[in-house]
Amino acid sequence: MIVTTTNSIEGREISRYNDPIAANVVIGTNIFSDIGASCVDFFGGRSTSYKKKMQEMYTRVTETLKQRAQAIRADAIIGLSVDIDEISGKGSQMFMITAVGTQVHCKYPHFSDSWDWSFLI
Repeated sequence: MIVTTTNSIEGREISRYNDPIAANVVIGTNIFSDIGASCVDFFGGRSTSYKKKMQEMYTRVTETLKQRAQAIRADAIIGLSVDIDEISGKGSQMFMITAVGTQVHCKYPHFSDSWDWSFLI
């Protein structure tokens, strides 16, 4: 399934737009990730533990959108927008990712329409 941030799909005509869909994923950090991130913050560099969590969240949220779109037999999701927030308080820290997109049905070009038959003439 095609998932794109654009509002169209090159080479495909959108035949029907469906309601936008959204998905949220929330993941808590653990004490070891926090300690590692604190060290990286102090000394500089990249936090691989947080990077892995963010990638896991992105994968989960896009897979959820795909499953919902496939449930209505949509061909693609266009206009994908992703927002990441931090939720913290009372000694805990969590990350939330929200993804929104529009489910669409596409017309597929016929093979004979796109093939150049002039060589036979």
